[in-house]
Amino acid sequence: MHKALRSMLVAIFVMGICPSALAAGFSNRNLFFGGGLSQNSISGANNGTGVQLLGGYTFGEVAPKLHVDAEAGYLDSGDMRLHANQVDVRNKGFWTTGVVRYMVVPNVELLARAGLDVGDDDGPMVGIGAGLLISPNLKLRLEYVSRDNGDSLQFNVVFFPWR
Repeated sequence: MHKALRSMLVAIFVMGICPSALAAGFSNRNLFFGGGLSQNSISGANNGTGVQLLGGYTFGEVAPKLHVDAEAGYLDSGDMRLHANQVDVRNKGFWTTGVVRYMVVPNVELLARAGLDVGDDDGPMVGIGAGLLISPNLKLRLEYVSRDNGDSLQFNVVFFPWR
């Protein structure tokens, strides 16, 4: 898919979410931010250790124990050395996903995500993971995310500053 088309799809996704958030009564208490480390891999290369920044909005509980969020972020995979020609590869760029979270117990959640990466590893991305709520303002997440050309194991800290 052409990069301009992917960017347009992301813009449509965001424009679809914003009116929904406003209609539901937008609240800055539902905004969150975070970041973390990731172990990234692509076929035929050594793993790279990268960093990620993210932000999002939670739409809250849509069914018993089921929550829906929208997230966007930036990932830098770190250097991954291709074995065949000893060249460093680095994937970086922006992404956006929808996230569904299921609360197993009051402080543990399972999550699944689907969306688009519009950076170097452009294309669809999906992931699964778990989160541990440390406090109403802080959670820790461990996720496995698969993109078009690479995969990553991510550890993120998510902060709700206005709760």
